[in-house]
Amino acid sequence: METGGRIIVLGIGNPLCRDDGIGIRIVAEMRDSGKYPGIDIIDGGAAPDLFSLLDADSGKLIIVDALRGGGRAGEIYRIELGEENIADEAPASLHGMGILDSLKLMRQLGRHLPAVVIIGIEPADASHGLRLSPAIEALIPDLIKAVEEELCP
Repeated sequence: METGGRIIVLGIGNPLCRDDGIGIRIVAEMRDSGKYPGIDIIDGGAAPDLFSLLDADSGKLIIVDALRGGGRAGEIYRIELGEENIADEAPASLHGMGILDSLKLMRQLGRHLPAVVIIGIEPADASHGLRLSPAIEALIPDLIKAVEEELCP
């Protein structure tokens, strides 16, 4: 995995399931602010296609998503994926591939892999609904700050 090159902030999640849509909300806030020239800010939806998003110019991929890590609601996680996190075994299926499966397959195919960091937040409520829970809504500035810390080496 390499650093240098373009930086991509990829928000993923399902905005129909309350806090599961936090990644989508964060990239919308960042994009609408106009404060991040030169950064690719992408709404990846619920199932982003990394094969079309990443190329040889990709230096760093920052993924923003809800993440169940067993902590308290609103806890922010930072996970750096390295070679040791992306095993050589093939993904189980090409249908409904997750982020790690996509990265594994890209590695096996000899495709360029950027540095990958996941910024996640423990959801409070992932039930059906269009609005974030009040607990997670209040933490949007903290989550954006966590992403911003990844933008500068």
